[in-house]
Amino acid sequence: MQRGKSNITNLRRGIIIMTTFSFFYAMLEIGINWDPHGGALSVFSNNSIAQYFYRFLYISIFMYPAYLASKKLFSLKTIWFAIYGFLLEDIFYWILSLRIPYSWSWYYPVYYGTPIPDLLELTILIILFKKISWSN
Repeated sequence: MQRGKSNITNLRRGIIIMTTFSFFYAMLEIGINWDPHGGALSVFSNNSIAQYFYRFLYISIFMYPAYLASKKLFSLKTIWFAIYGFLLEDIFYWILSLRIPYSWSWYYPVYYGTPIPDLLELTILIILFKKISWSN
C-alpha cells in the first residue's frame, strides 16, 4: 500500500515540475523569434537544418526536467513527462500569446487548423499512462 502512495506522490511531483517548467519555457519562447527566415534560426542557410536544430534543442532542454520528474535517466516515465511538457508548453504558448494554435507555425503539420503533433502527443500520453503502472 505504501508503494502505491509513493508512486502517486511521485506522479504529482513530476506533474508540478513539468507544468512549472513548461509555463516558463512558453514565456521564454514568446520572447524569441525562432523563425528560420528572419529569427534566431536564420543563421542557418538551410530551412531544414534550422528545423532539425530547433527540434534537437527543444527535446534536449525538456529532457532534463523530465529526468528530474521521473528520477530516471531514461524510462517510460521520463518519456511520459517529456511529452506531457511538450504538449503543455504548446498550450501555455497559445494562451500567453493569445493566438490560435499554429496560426504562426512554420514547421508543424496542420490539418484544417488541427495541430497533428499535439494530437499525436495526447494519444501517446494516454497510451503510456495506461502502460505505466502509476499506482503500484
